[in-house]
Amino acid sequence: MKVLIVKLSAVGDVVHTLPVLDALRQCYPDATIGWVAHPGPAALLEGHPQLDFLFKLPRPHSVKEALGAMREVREVLRRAGPWDVAVDFQGLTKSGVVTFLSGASRRIGFAGKACRELNWVFTNERVNPAAQAVIEMNLELLRPLGCQATHARALLVAHAQDEEYIAHWAKQTGIGDTRFFVMDAFAGWVTKRWPLDRWTRVALEIRSRYGFETLVFFGPGEEEEAAHLAELIRSAGGRACLAPPTTLRQYVALLRRHAALFAGGDTGPMHMAAALGIPTVALFGSSDSRRNAPVFAGANFEVLQDFSQPCAGTFWRECPHHPPGHCLDGISAEAVFAAVEGVLQRARHAPQDQANRE
Repeated sequence: MKVLIVKLSAVGDVVHTLPVLDALRQCYPDATIGWVAHPGPAALLEGHPQLDFLFKLPRPHSVKEALGAMREVREVLRRAGPWDVAVDFQGLTKSGVVTFLSGASRRIGFAGKACRELNWVFTNERVNPAAQAVIEMNLELLRPLGCQATHARALLVAHAQDEEYIAHWAKQTGIGDTRFFVMDAFAGWVTKRWPLDRWTRVALEIRSRYGFETLVFFGPGEEEEAAHLAELIRSAGGRACLAPPTTLRQYVALLRRHAALFAGGDTGPMHMAAALGIPTVALFGSSDSRRNAPVFAGANFEVLQDFSQPCAGTFWRECPHHPPGHCLDGISAEAVFAAVEGVLQRARHAPQDQANRE
């Protein structure tokens, strides 16, 4: 059987879909499995041991580019096929078009609220998911295939050169094999950000209670802010250093080697940390923790969200009720400390998911 996964973006959403890949491998170990994704998140899938075929669909910037991309995806997918099944985990018009262009006779997608825009036009088998969490919703899309794998993991891969990059950075900075409290205080949406003074307080308290120094992680375009936060922590009497610039796979290597604890907002880096089995505290603002909680097999996490806020669960990128960066003000530093204690206590009493940690 040849099965095509259609999940184009974003990083966190692709990570949410990785348990599907593991489930398919459990159910159909001899199947040919392909994936269509945009170039950025596709980096997580390059050289993935559970994947046979990867097509990176460019993001078009004009109608002309979109038409060219559709012609290319049709040619490439038909040449790599024939596909027996294409499963659309995106639920949008553009992903539906890709699913249809694959030529698969069975095109599975969402029904109900999970199916958006004109996606339903392009699928011929539809599942109305019962679950709230998107990770579990994705696994429900395998129901028409009779696939109900247990303990499906999100297997994240780092290549040898990624491990070498992190090892070289650790040697240059003199940190050796030190494990840190990894903090990701940033997000593309201002409605997912927590104030820096609270992150500073958390860093100081984590060091006082558990002895972990802070490693401030940052994504593209966030290095200056990250350096500022690290300086805030140091000037307040804490110990903090800046993570190196990383690709997605280098970040996987960084977490595996140096993370003892992670805290951050509802972003791809948070979901990756949770998928790796690292004790994780996730702070939610305008997104919905009931949908986006990192409920990966083997994950050890605590979710914090103040649902009394009018923007909670709305997925607003801009909030009419709060100044930028203040949608999470209902989450106290004390709540984060309690959540940290919870995940670390569980980590002390339960074996870690070695399949992802090593």
